[in-house]
Amino acid sequence: MTHEPERQRAIAWLTTSPIRVDHPGAPGHGAILHGIDQRRGPMGLYTEITGYAVSLFASLMPGAQGGALQTLERAATDAADYLVGIQDKDGAYPHLPDSGARGGAGAGPWSAYSFDVAACIVGLARLHKAVPDRGYLDSATRAGRWLMGLQRDDGSYVALQRQDGQRPDPGGFYGTGSCIHAKNAIALLELHAATGEPALLRAAEAVCERTLALQAEDGAFWCSPSARYVFSHAHAYACEGLLYAGTVLDAGRLTDSARRGIDWLSRRQGGDGAWLSHHKTKLASRRGLAGALLRPRPTDAAAQAARLFSLAGPEHDASRRAALAFVLSCQVPGGGFHYRRTLFGDSPFLNTWSAQFAAQALTWDAAPARAGDLF
Repeated sequence: MTHEPERQRAIAWLTTSPIRVDHPGAPGHGAILHGIDQRRGPMGLYTEITGYAVSLFASLMPGAQGGALQTLERAATDAADYLVGIQDKDGAYPHLPDSGARGGAGAGPWSAYSFDVAACIVGLARLHKAVPDRGYLDSATRAGRWLMGLQRDDGSYVALQRQDGQRPDPGGFYGTGSCIHAKNAIALLELHAATGEPALLRAAEAVCERTLALQAEDGAFWCSPSARYVFSHAHAYACEGLLYAGTVLDAGRLTDSARRGIDWLSRRQGGDGAWLSHHKTKLASRRGLAGALLRPRPTDAAAQAARLFSLAGPEHDASRRAALAFVLSCQVPGGGFHYRRTLFGDSPFLNTWSAQFAAQALTWDAAPARAGDLF
């Protein structure tokens, strides 16, 4: 059984206003919003998610025809043009939630996240293959040089750099040294494939090796050396980065690590097909107490897990179907997805990346999954 109507609703939600900013001539044209707050309305622009959108739309283009293909092409190129337009002279794509009002990167001050920039690189490098004459690879290559400048000697990544050059650690699951930076390897390897630059390959291998050190014996990935808990969303990111790199590099050590992480997801899946936001937390901590009282189950992690199960093979098919069932139970009629479900109901936030991951998971429900399309 496929879920084509639900998939089409998700894609339509992602490619139309307000999620996709469609105001030609305005600074934010082509960008993708953080999502919708059902209580207060549309949320701000999100650089990372705009990069994801370019990758998703580019991956959907080969199977589309007619008006659907035109919609995806327009959405992909508009999003890519927006990213090129906000790129800093040093190569970063800043986080500018209100760039429409502030006039883009030049208005400052701003911050750029290494993870976000990597997501944008992936989208631009892939779209370049379909439309090679729009300068997307040049932009991605400049961003790649900036990204490598944030890699530390141990292979891990600085999470954040401000416009003034300062690099404060934002902490938490996305802080400096986080396991999520395994996905930076996808950007580095996409650029290496396009340019052949050896330094990109070395940087990708280094961050993967560093991520292996964050894996616990049971297969779970700690958020970072200083954040010793497991965040399902971040754990899935680590699996995605290592699985992509292991596949591209034919590196069994990386693929085996990713598969151990996928097996951990299968073992920790709840009866409703979902995962708790956090694992391995102390009950006395704020996270542990919130988890015990609310039982939050996020749709982003469930959709990510469904993608990983598709790539891991038929032995995880039951887990994949259960994860998809949970995600679809959180879809609203307009096509978006509640961010999470708790014992007290569904979140009012419809976060865009949940729909992006779900759209790809639903595509792979009826078509072969390719690690090379992970974003």
